[in-house]
Parts: sequence; C-alpha cells; structure tokens
Amino acid sequence: MRLLSQVNLNSLKIVESAARHRNFTRAGEEQFITASAVSQRVKSLEDQLRFKIFQRGGNAVSLTPEGETYVSRVREALERIVAASMEATGQSQAHVLKISVLPTFAARWLFPRLPLFQRQYPEIEMRVSTSYATNEFATSEFDLEIRYGDGSFPDLAADLLFKEDLTPVCNRKLFHEILGDKPLSKVTPDDLRHFTLLHSDTCTQNWQSWLGFAGASSVLGEAKSIYFDSCMMSYEAANAGMGFAVANRAYMASDIRAERLVAPFAVHHPNTAGWYFVSPVTALYARKVDLFKQWIMAEAALTQCQLDAEIASGPVLRQAMA
Repeated sequence: MRLLSQVNLNSLKIVESAARHRNFTRAGEEQFITASAVSQRVKSLEDQLRFKIFQRGGNAVSLTPEGETYVSRVREALERIVAASMEATGQSQAHVLKISVLPTFAARWLFPRLPLFQRQYPEIEMRVSTSYATNEFATSEFDLEIRYGDGSFPDLAADLLFKEDLTPVCNRKLFHEILGDKPLSKVTPDDLRHFTLLHSDTCTQNWQSWLGFAGASSVLGEAKSIYFDSCMMSYEAANAGMGFAVANRAYMASDIRAERLVAPFAVHHPNTAGWYFVSPVTALYARKVDLFKQWIMAEAALTQCQLDAEIASGPVLRQAMA
C-alpha cells in the first residue's frame, strides 16, 4: 500500500466531484477526464485507504458509510485550501456575502429588512441574486440560499424561517365597491365568487388549496380569473385593485396593517412547506454566514410572533372594523 501522505490532491477533487454528482461520467465531464479515468482514480484511492468509498450500481454510484464521512472531511479540507489560497493572493472573499433568494421572498419580505443588517454589519458586502432555480453549492459562488420546501435538502444545513400561511387579500377600495358596507365579520369565502381571482403560474395550487380548506371549492369555477407569471405580480395586481390574490401572510402583513389591503377571512390555511435558510454545513463556520443566519432567524421569529398575535386578535379587530 502506498503511503497515505502520498495521496494525490487531484484524486481527492475527483472523488469529491463523483460523490456530489453520484455519477462517474458527470464527474469526468467536470474534471475533463473520462469516466474510466474517474473509476481508476477512485479505485486507487480506495486501495490506499483500504475501504470502499463508493457502492457501484450501473451508471449511478452511492457513498458507503465510511465514504460519507471521508468525503465530508475532504470537501471541508478542499474548501479551506481554496480559501487559504485566495487569502494568500489578496483575493479573500471573507467580507463578501453572496446569497441567492427567491424573487417574491426578496421583494416582499427580505429587502424591507435588509437595511437593518447593513447598518448592524457595515463591513459585510452583500451580493444578492434572485432566482427560482436552486444551485449546486460546490459549483456555484453562493454562500447560502433561501429556499422554499419541506426542509429536506440532502447534504445541506437547513433551518426553517417560517412556514407558508395562506389568506386571500384585496384592495380595500375594490372590496367596498363590490360588497358595499358589508361588515367584515359577515364576509364568507363564498363571497369571492363576486371578485376576480388572481392566479400565479409559480403557485398554481394556492387558490384550489385555500378554497378547498375553506369549504368553498365551487367558487373556483364561478369566479373570473386572471393569470400572472409569478406570485409577486399577482400580489401587485391585488394592490392595484384587480381582484383577490391568495398570499402568504408574511408577505402582505405590512400592506394589511397600512390598510392598503384587506384580509377579511378568519380562515388561514397553514402549509407544511415553508422558507428555509440553506447552506453547506462548512459555510456556517464563516463569520459572515453565521452573522447573517443569526440576524435573519431573529427577524423571522419576530415576523412569526407578530403574525400569531394578529391571528389571535383577529376577531376583535374585525368587530372594531365592522
């Protein structure tokens, strides 16, 4: 057996790539070598280590338990080598925080709060990208992402910010134009048949889900509809007085408090999915990522407390407005 001190750095990069892709062919494409060469490098390293890193099965491969532990440590070591090299050459990015955020989350929740973080940590330079696509952290420049889902993000650290909680919202002026002075406490989901429902191509099931939860599924076939290519556009359309949008309460809370929008229904449809702070485990060691995580988790907790309090006091507010 060759000495472990003679392990080739390129072999470690190839193994990390193969583990990330779960495929020797894709790893070879990334490393500009053939799949056969990847397999040979892996076997050579396994011979040196005297344990199997991968279980082979057709075109796909999976990590053995020993391989999982080994690759995790290799990945962390490679990231530290890159960081050390950048620092040594004056290219350190320690003060630059690169994040990818869902567009509606960014516009409706994050951006109004982000100046607070900037004032608290002026030394951290923010670079924000908005996209509906998720990224492979190993091949992207991002330190973290805000993702929507059920919390299952394999091989990544994921912390729940808040879950989705749907409620219909409408421009206050339009509401009174259609229903006159009808007290909010008397408004029922069936009244939505008199309004245009604003749909989104990125949240296609929201109306069906909420109306079903509220026991008013028939409204979907009776009301007029307009379709938009994003949730954000449907929310803006609601603000403009085009109809009712079904929205996450956290996104629309400021408009409701300012009385630009009205949310007349006591029915709030909780969703099992939500928004998560997602990053590689190793990224959490970086000061910039840790500080941003602490800050955004605190802001999310505050948002959730405010929303819970508003739901609890909802009936009182409706009686006062009626």
